[in-house]
Amino acid sequence: MGKRGFVRREPRPKEVLELCLYLAQEVAPPTPKGHRGRPWRYTHALYLALLLFRAFYGLTYRATEAHLQDLLEGPFPSHQALAAYAQKHLNEEVLQALLERLVQEVEARLPQEEGDPPFS
Repeated sequence: MGKRGFVRREPRPKEVLELCLYLAQEVAPPTPKGHRGRPWRYTHALYLALLLFRAFYGLTYRATEAHLQDLLEGPFPSHQALAAYAQKHLNEEVLQALLERLVQEVEARLPQEEGDPPFS
C-alpha cells in the first residue's frame, strides 16, 4: 500500500512483454538469412524478449509458454525451443543487463508514492 492507503499498481504482463520486445530489438543480433539449412522461424529478438520476460517474473519455461498463450496472438516458440535457444545462444551478461534496464523502465512508468519500496 502507498502512503495514502492506495494500492500501488503492479505492471501488467502485456506491458512488461512490450517493454521486453522493445529492449530485445535494440541488442539482438540480426537473424541469419541465406545460409544452408532450415531458415529461422523466429527472430533472435523474439527469443531474447521471451527469455527476458521469463527472467523478470521468475517463471519456468512451461509457465512462460502458458502466459504467452494468453498474451500473444500468433505463433511463438515452445518451451522446448526457448530452453534450447537459451542453452545454445544466450549470453548471461546481456540478459542480466537487459533485466536491470527492464526493471528501471518498469519503475519509471509506474506511479509511486513517496516512501514506497522500489518494485522488484
